[in-house]
Amino acid sequence: MKNEMEKTSANSEMLSLEIRVRERSTEALAASESESAVAAAAQGWLVRLMVLGAVLAISAVYVGAHIGSGWVPADDGILSQSALRVMQGQLPHRDFTEIYTGGLSVIHALAFRVFGVNLLSLRICAFLFFLAWIPAVYYVALRFTSALASGLITLVAVAWSFPNYPAAMPSWYNLFFATFGAAALLRYLEARKARWLFVAGVCGGVSILIKVIGAYYIAGVLLFLAFLEQSDAESDERSGEQSDHESAERSTSAIPYRLFSTSALLLFVATLIYVFHARLGSGELYHFVMPATLLVALILLGERNVRAAATHERFSALLRLLIPFACGVVSPVIAFLAPYARSGAVGQFFSGVTSSAIARSVGLGVLRPVSIKEAVFALALAGLIAAAMYLREVQGKFVSAAVGLGLIVMLVKSATSSGIVSGVWYSVATLTPLVVLLGVAVVLRAGKSGCQPKLQRQQVMALISLAAMCGLAQYPFAAPIYLCYALPLTLLAGVAIVTTARKQPGTYVLAAVAGFYLLFGVVMLVPDYVYELTHKVGRMDELHLERAGGVRIEYAANFEDLIHLLQQHSPNGLMYAGNDCPELYFLAGLKNVTRDDGGAPPEEVLKALQSDDLKLVVINEAPFFPSAKLSPEVRAEVARKFPESQLAGIFRVFWRQ
Repeated sequence: MKNEMEKTSANSEMLSLEIRVRERSTEALAASESESAVAAAAQGWLVRLMVLGAVLAISAVYVGAHIGSGWVPADDGILSQSALRVMQGQLPHRDFTEIYTGGLSVIHALAFRVFGVNLLSLRICAFLFFLAWIPAVYYVALRFTSALASGLITLVAVAWSFPNYPAAMPSWYNLFFATFGAAALLRYLEARKARWLFVAGVCGGVSILIKVIGAYYIAGVLLFLAFLEQSDAESDERSGEQSDHESAERSTSAIPYRLFSTSALLLFVATLIYVFHARLGSGELYHFVMPATLLVALILLGERNVRAAATHERFSALLRLLIPFACGVVSPVIAFLAPYARSGAVGQFFSGVTSSAIARSVGLGVLRPVSIKEAVFALALAGLIAAAMYLREVQGKFVSAAVGLGLIVMLVKSATSSGIVSGVWYSVATLTPLVVLLGVAVVLRAGKSGCQPKLQRQQVMALISLAAMCGLAQYPFAAPIYLCYALPLTLLAGVAIVTTARKQPGTYVLAAVAGFYLLFGVVMLVPDYVYELTHKVGRMDELHLERAGGVRIEYAANFEDLIHLLQQHSPNGLMYAGNDCPELYFLAGLKNVTRDDGGAPPEEVLKALQSDDLKLVVINEAPFFPSAKLSPEVRAEVARKFPESQLAGIFRVFWRQ
């Protein structure tokens, strides 16, 4: 008996030991798996950071090499003059006529203080914002695809944007802050923290302070938030269990909210049509009205799927989204208006912003958007991408190699074929409405079938809303460079649609398409100076003037002679340079006798001409915009009071002793 008890005790000890060993083995296995997951995550982040570092380095070197090239004299001139006035203590719209909202002049005044008073300082400032923009593009792309693919997409966005015109234009800043806002919105969808809506709002407030078209970004976010509230209400309804009677009662109580939302959305579309009605052709309908109308239709159709949410619940949910965003929008605006409030000039600010926006939209309305018939090129591009998304036959290496070879041949032939260049450009210029249409279809299909997670649908909606509304930057002046001011948002929306809806990997074909457009931008687009409309850009030389900062322009020697001539004939430092040539004030270091550096109203100019202190007047004989031509009364008065004159290029210089 004793032996049996000893055996039993020994067996128990062995069993206990075995259990402890197994427990330790299980714990060790769990710890090993946890360590592997952490190591894999760290390795993934390392790859992402390495790709981002490479993209930043490539972009910085590439754009840095172009930073001093490409100038439109009036653009650089008005930006520099406005910044200089702010640095001297003046306020936009109160002390001088500002063509934009005024926030950019404050930023550029700080750039002058840091980098020096010259043209290149403003470009360095924009370049730094551009470098901060690249990680935002990369971050958005990473929400949908791999690190390497995101790096390639970011490089495509770079090639088709800032290096095409590296002047410190406000529309670049609008693009940068719209992308920052897009990143904040996507982060909100993942984290559901109100602070990210606040950040998105701050981006909108700063953007509108830079240029009033920042309101397009705000409109895009508001459309997205209306969809987001609806999407969340639909999800809550599906997850809850209610009787038919309760559902019918709550559906009836939701009628006031539906009336409000429907009225607001229809009013938005009506306002859009009213704004464009003076120039509402097929091109405007396709590029500007159709995308917004599609988004509104998507939201209105989505109301069919929300039946069990009461009005007060939906208003509460909507306000939880709107309030942090609105607080973010107004915060920078209130801070900016503080000095105006102290001087009692808030009314002057709003009056100046309104009048300058109206005057500029009227003056710029000389170029219509690309015709709708050219959308056939965008359809061809979409067809190729769709084949890569859905057809198994296109996944083979043979087909992929054939597509890649064909694109290489197109790229080579584009050097001598204007038809290929035009076709590639049209495939991009008409792409945004098509991307919005496809995005709406993806969201609708995913909502009906439930085949895609709610998060993916909301991400797609966020990006197509911003792409659609920020694309309005092309109105009323649809110059090629204005497409570049919003195109990266269309690219990101397209990436979201492709990765959400595709059924096949499509890796090789999609990579070949992205690589083609990247190389086309670098080889053809940037060297072609798409910002220039009046002539083919020729040789550029460095402008050797104190305030030029090393910027390279055409006919630099002639321009230097002109500036020296102006300085010679203005002994007291005063000048009037009429009709859209503000660069002369800045580069010559002479003071304008009026409040408007772009061209004051005739009555203000005639008054200034009566001063005996004014010894020098310059008239631009060939302004780009017809509205900038000098009035006959002013020209006659100048000829009468300033007997000496000399023609210097497109400028006629008048002076008197």
